[in-house]
Amino acid sequence: MRFTMLFILYTVLVLTLLAVTDTSAQLLFHDDFENDAINQEPKKWEIGFAGKTKAIVVADPKDAGNKVLKTSNNPSNDSRHDGPGGSIYVCGDADWTDYVAEWDMMFPDDFYMGVVFRFQDGAKFYLSDRRQGNRPYQFWKQHGGWTLIGDGAVDNKPQVWYRAQLTLEGDSFTFKLKERDDKTPFQDVAVATEAKDGDYKTGKFGNYGLVYIDNLFIGDSVEDLVLPVEPQDKLSTTWGSIKASY
Repeated sequence: MRFTMLFILYTVLVLTLLAVTDTSAQLLFHDDFENDAINQEPKKWEIGFAGKTKAIVVADPKDAGNKVLKTSNNPSNDSRHDGPGGSIYVCGDADWTDYVAEWDMMFPDDFYMGVVFRFQDGAKFYLSDRRQGNRPYQFWKQHGGWTLIGDGAVDNKPQVWYRAQLTLEGDSFTFKLKERDDKTPFQDVAVATEAKDGDYKTGKFGNYGLVYIDNLFIGDSVEDLVLPVEPQDKLSTTWGSIKASY
């Protein structure tokens, strides 16, 4: 009888936790590039716009023991897709809509570079990027041409690792940036750039121009930006508590 009761309780617990995990574990994407080979393209990414440049995984310029994504093998002034014809690499699903993305980012020099989101093709996407001068940061819409949809400012000096956050909620976009070692929660960091536009509802996430990227997390909310290891810990802890009570 005791064994039967334990078995029933354990089965119910496992099924409950699996159901909770399925509905609440909403980390959409994660990449730290540690499983990629140096000087090779990142395994979890694909070419969204085929240009003349190649994204490769390299040793972190600030820490040789760490792997990061270098989004172009050409100089920054020869890496944008408009004019020079640089490639755009993307990740995720074409039907992504709203999410929060956080990642480490470093700019090699004072030029135009950043990330794209709701990317559909080379002429349909939004761009979040820095401008020259180490302060301006903007949102643009690509539609075969460019339209500025959001203008802001934040310190963004070259050769400094930053932590970035992009939040998409319907037609509203916000971008925040802080130095990577800054422990201030993003909820307490000032918005650098914000914009509203409703033309593109879905699309993938990717690079624009030459940037270094690492530790990318994309999820439905800030709370989802963790690796899914906690449910197993909870299972072990809870099962141990039940077992001890019999």
